[in-house]
Amino acid sequence: MKVALIGSVSSSWRTLRGLVRGGVEVACVLGLDESHADRVSDFQSMREMATKHGIPFRSFNKIAEPGAVAFLESHAPDLLFVVGLSQLAPPEVIDIASAGAVGFHPTPLPRGRGRAPVAWTILLQEQAASNLFYLTEQADAGDIIMQRPVEVKPTDYAQDLIDRTNDVLEEMIVELAPAIKDGNLPRMPQDHSRATWYGKRTPRDGRIDWAQPADQVHRLIRAVSRPYPGAFTHDGLERCIAWQAELHISDDHAGTVGQVQCIDETRGVLVQCGRGLLWLTEVENDSGERVPPAAFRVGSKLGLQTHDVIESLETRVAALKKQLGKSIE
Repeated sequence: MKVALIGSVSSSWRTLRGLVRGGVEVACVLGLDESHADRVSDFQSMREMATKHGIPFRSFNKIAEPGAVAFLESHAPDLLFVVGLSQLAPPEVIDIASAGAVGFHPTPLPRGRGRAPVAWTILLQEQAASNLFYLTEQADAGDIIMQRPVEVKPTDYAQDLIDRTNDVLEEMIVELAPAIKDGNLPRMPQDHSRATWYGKRTPRDGRIDWAQPADQVHRLIRAVSRPYPGAFTHDGLERCIAWQAELHISDDHAGTVGQVQCIDETRGVLVQCGRGLLWLTEVENDSGERVPPAAFRVGSKLGLQTHDVIESLETRVAALKKQLGKSIE
């Protein structure tokens, strides 16, 4: 059995390493071109590892582009792994492999089908798993080849859970290697009546609502932290990304929602939430520069204060009207 791999994130890279470790014949690898790296969270180039092991490699912009399809057809894989692809692989790509196509998903299927599974797992305090399954027309609904649980720790950031899930994924691939080579992979139908789905998330969903309890704000920060776009707030009109935070276990401060209560050069910035307090321990601006605690001001409010913005705009509009009126006179 010859296999091919399509992918462009860390789970794709770990899948390839597992196949190589297991002695599986990898006919070719296709990876999203490196020019797309800034637009794909957790991007990982496949070029170097494929080249290192003498595996034919081709980059693509769209997986259905004629050159990519022809490249895949020319290597005639029996089994296709589509892991960490940010595009939908059409039937003309999937059907090239006579034995079918295999996907990966980091939830205990049939629970948690759909988008942004790592973020939703942390946000909803759900379970995680490494799943290999056969691809079908319906997303994440194919027969399961292997599923292994993955521990979710209460302090996990997105990268922690990704790394732990990928560790399990790679070992699953190595364990399955003899069955892959023999063309004898197991398959178990999913119980579709138990399916749940996660919806799409965008960078705008990372906006911090300081009226939420501190533990929920903390989960949001952890869920959308690196390699994802991050949770954000505003200090005045300056947008800030909160990459890391810690819960404040004492009730020794009290203030209005979003108010900076304390500044500590070591711990960070202490902010009042709807219930409880949270230390922002790593903050950057939109340019990727660290924002030190001293840049904040005790008593100021974080978050875009819409009433203040509206009042400021009204004042400016009134001033412009007055100025225009004088110029007409």
